[in-house]
Amino acid sequence: MDMGAAVLAASGLLAAVAEIASCPLSSLADEQLLEVVRVAERARRQLEALDATLIAELEARNLPGRLVLRGPAQLLSGLLNLSPTESAARVRQARELAPRSTLTGDRLPPLLPATAAARAAGTITAKHAEVIIRTMDRLRAARLPVPDQTEAEAFLVEQARTFNATILTGIARQLIDTLDPDGRLADEQSHQHRRFLSCVPGEDGMHRLTADLDPETAALAMTVLHALAAPKPSTAGDRDERSAGQRLHDAFRSVLKLALRAGELPASGGIPATVLITMTADQFETGTGLAHTSYGQKLSVDQALRLADQAAIGWIVHNSTGGILNYGTTRRTATDKQTLALIARDQGCAFPGCADPPEWTEKHHITAWRHGGATDLDNLCLLCDFHHDRIDTGGWSITMAGDVPWFVPPAWVDPEQKPQRNVRPAGAPMVGRSTDPPPT
Repeated sequence: MDMGAAVLAASGLLAAVAEIASCPLSSLADEQLLEVVRVAERARRQLEALDATLIAELEARNLPGRLVLRGPAQLLSGLLNLSPTESAARVRQARELAPRSTLTGDRLPPLLPATAAARAAGTITAKHAEVIIRTMDRLRAARLPVPDQTEAEAFLVEQARTFNATILTGIARQLIDTLDPDGRLADEQSHQHRRFLSCVPGEDGMHRLTADLDPETAALAMTVLHALAAPKPSTAGDRDERSAGQRLHDAFRSVLKLALRAGELPASGGIPATVLITMTADQFETGTGLAHTSYGQKLSVDQALRLADQAAIGWIVHNSTGGILNYGTTRRTATDKQTLALIARDQGCAFPGCADPPEWTEKHHITAWRHGGATDLDNLCLLCDFHHDRIDTGGWSITMAGDVPWFVPPAWVDPEQKPQRNVRPAGAPMVGRSTDPPPT
């Protein structure tokens, strides 16, 4: 095949697809239509398998490096407009299924030759290959003898020709249980090899967190998250309406805020870990619209400014054409001495009836700092993440009396709107509410 044959063949492929799409399928007999569907699917699978060869060639030429990109996944994302997850999955399959070369140029078979052959023939799907690769990863990490690995791969490929990827996952699990009835394969080395976490943005502003946690990390995560995810009563004293998943999400956010407040994160970009926020001058003044973080997240300006209560923020104010009007860094958090004084005074979340300890609380400006509220003890109180998020929207207000915070409920909670405060008896783990009149 000459140098341009591959390009001509690819162009001919596009023409063939267009020709099939333009055919009057309604004139086909049932058997003919089914055959077209089968052939089209096999061709689709073979085209997907071609990715492995193409990606391997991109890496062999070091095209990502020559284009000043981090790797083949980033090259595919930009070249083909793929999501980072999709491009990473294609690169992972390519490294398992493409032929290899030694430093001297000798050709070597793919790491998983049976799977590569089945993919090239179009008899298994990409999802099948993912299941096989994941299973073989575990067997290799467990140092299963090579002949046993070869036999296991051949068995999985044969099953993949008969069953869909969901059923194959169950078969693969049974295979691992058979090869290792005592669970020895899931050793620490295997866990370290398979650990993974990603956070991928969606089209609606939400982000999908996907992770494979090793046992130690999972134990830490579940211990901390479940401690923070306990149901909390609403500001009206009703049951917590959040689902279990929503409570775990909010607990995860609390952990991240705690890490940011601790001030022990390593520097990022040459400066201490800082939430970098961009907004217009009008947005800063009015507190409306959407601000942008350096990672591309969109936050309401109100959310962004609430973050400033808890952590260092870097702010950039620009005009309508993008020109920088002002920039700088501001820290609105309490000092260490103020924090110690707040802990001594509030002993934890100050909201009536909340038992969260000081370690799980945030410093709340009673009069928001963006409205001129000072970072002083008589304008600060401790609130847990749950109550901090809801205090301004639930109709409650806070007043200082006798140098301690009192909470005034909305009329629909208490028509008389008697101020309440959190009461923590000395040495007692329980908390309560006090509705005694505040000192004048």
